[in-house]
Amino acid sequence: GGVALGVTLCLAAKGVARLVKKPAKVKVTYFKMAGRAGPARAALKIANVDYENEFIDRESMQKIKPKLPFGQVPVFEVKGEVVSQSNAFLRYIGKFSGLYPDDPFLALKVDELVDGVGDAMLLLKPSLLEKNHDKKMRMRKELVAKDGSLRRFLENVEKIVAANQVKTNQGKFATGSRLSIADITLFTLMKMIHDGFFDGIPTSLLDDFPQHVV
Repeated sequence: GGVALGVTLCLAAKGVARLVKKPAKVKVTYFKMAGRAGPARAALKIANVDYENEFIDRESMQKIKPKLPFGQVPVFEVKGEVVSQSNAFLRYIGKFSGLYPDDPFLALKVDELVDGVGDAMLLLKPSLLEKNHDKKMRMRKELVAKDGSLRRFLENVEKIVAANQVKTNQGKFATGSRLSIADITLFTLMKMIHDGFFDGIPTSLLDDFPQHVV
């Protein structure tokens, strides 16, 4: 009885602590696209955190750049401070919303996929910045070729997700039995591909990767 009550009180206290940490409101500053801010916006919505978007363009970005922590976006205004690094913020939201595991090893498995998507975005970055359309299309074609780096990334993620689901005897989420920021991050990238956001990368690319179906 006493042990059970103690456990119950600990769990209740943990739940209260999570509620206390929840920010009242967040402002997300980024371009009018999903990109690196997409997972954070989705996590905020799932966590029922009120937030507003401040959309910028290339011109306004140059004006605010000197004031940004690392000179880049997205940035997040929370509790009176402006913070950057989208994955760090995503983990912050995940910690009080149940989207990020308390268990260190499970958190490692989530981080593996979240940071992997970050690597994939770096693969895409040169073609995103390329202004010459023909060169951009050539770069995108190379990314999804048989031995292309983006295709290899998708192949590796497919293997990791499949292994996670086998090991946990669960076939629903990227790292096992619970929705996490890994699922949200993967979904954001896959939806951008699925919706044809990246010119020159065929939406049919995902047909080869059933684990990633949007």
